[in-house]
Amino acid sequence: MRGPLVFICRALLWTAVSALFTAVVEESAYEAELHSDIKLACGFSTVKRDSDLSVIWRRVEPNPDVDVYRLERGRVNYNYTSAAFKERAQLIQELLDENRAVLHLKKLRIKDSGTYQCIVKYGDEGDYKHVTLNVTAPYTPIQKTVRQTGRDEVELSCETTGYPRPRVIWSDGQNTNLTDRINSTAHTTDEDLINIISKLRVNGDLVNNYTCAFLIKGEIRRTATFSLPDEIPHQCSSHSYVWIGAIVVVLLAIALTSVALRIRRNGQKGRSNESSKCCFLLPHPSPATNTDSLLTVNENRPDTCETTLKVPSEKPEALREVLTQQYSQIVANTQMKSRFASYCTNVLPHALYTKEGQSLNIASIVPDERQTILLLGEPGSGKTTVAQIMSSCWAQSITTDPFNIHRLQLVVLVDCNEAQGDFFQVVKSSVTPETPLDECDLRETLLGPTDCLVILDGYREGNTDLDETLRTFLSERQTCGVLVTSRTGECPALENRVRTVVQLIPRPEESES
Repeated sequence: MRGPLVFICRALLWTAVSALFTAVVEESAYEAELHSDIKLACGFSTVKRDSDLSVIWRRVEPNPDVDVYRLERGRVNYNYTSAAFKERAQLIQELLDENRAVLHLKKLRIKDSGTYQCIVKYGDEGDYKHVTLNVTAPYTPIQKTVRQTGRDEVELSCETTGYPRPRVIWSDGQNTNLTDRINSTAHTTDEDLINIISKLRVNGDLVNNYTCAFLIKGEIRRTATFSLPDEIPHQCSSHSYVWIGAIVVVLLAIALTSVALRIRRNGQKGRSNESSKCCFLLPHPSPATNTDSLLTVNENRPDTCETTLKVPSEKPEALREVLTQQYSQIVANTQMKSRFASYCTNVLPHALYTKEGQSLNIASIVPDERQTILLLGEPGSGKTTVAQIMSSCWAQSITTDPFNIHRLQLVVLVDCNEAQGDFFQVVKSSVTPETPLDECDLRETLLGPTDCLVILDGYREGNTDLDETLRTFLSERQTCGVLVTSRTGECPALENRVRTVVQLIPRPEESES
């Protein structure tokens, strides 16, 4: 009987104490845009000494609960603070004298949305209140596409990105609702935004206007109108196709004749000499080495290799020259060349797997345009070796190309083991030109249309500046591919975001130190 009595007494005492010391909210709901700042505020009763004051801000929805900021008896305590908020949340100390506990959240993310609890304690007294935060992102201008799918049919497409997910409505020039005929798809970006594509197929021969509209909470946020048939792309006539086919046949005949004459003129000896130039990093292979299969994933490739590279644009030419010179020094001696060649011949072709355990070929670790690939492996599995081989292979002007990496204008190898600063500072520090490299030019090159690859070797999450700016780069880049090598378990957030995760699992006796 004593236990229940004690509990009841404590409850009554807490109610009485709480009535003496109270917390109030200035606003119950807040709304802000992605990447902006917000100040959440709650007031409290007058206190005599700040040293006895404790303020705790927590996000209680969605689950699980996380600590955002904690001030205990006048001292900041980061022991319980979530890593997602540690560098972005701050209590405005000078406002405590005005009996206001104001939480300043910076660089807002979509996942910051939720219900926050403000707990204020003074000695044995305390109270709490709740506020809600809704982070939104305005939808981008609509990208329109018109594609002819049949003789009389065209497909209209509207694409935009933002948050939250909108409702899509289509109508024609007579305000007829066509929404039941549309096909809409959506996927989540690296920043948790919604990229939505809505398509409608109509008769292209009819003169009409078609409008797509994106609505949030019943309000139209973005619209685009198609005027048909004016916006239908011109199609080649049947006569045009005949002429194009004839020209292609003539050009193929000329090319095949030229190749046949060159082979006959050079002879088998000439072909063997040319092929020997292409043996990657191994100028004098032993008789036991099958040089035709060295570092190759295509068993049907010709005996001779491609010796010409894609001509880069003028803009990154200076950086390309610096990187080519830098990466050519990676294999400066015969021992290193032999080591790399052995690794690529005997280990790498059998060491790449999907997360489901399916074997992959060597070229699968080179990202496509705007793709991110995460290469995971245990210490000593050879991740750094792979990164160095890819960079060296790109820098060589005459070499076999099992990675198909010569198509790229730029390859930038970045050592992230002791990275300091944001993404572009880290990339800049990895380049060692004789003249200083302008960070603005580097930023413009990597974010622009240059066909390039950035290799982040030894990446490990935890550097807030690097993590956040990398996330921004991945969402803003136009064409650049990114390959990230990391130890298993050191990039959980990135592993959840990227769609392509490759595992490097060499055989135990062949592991690279």
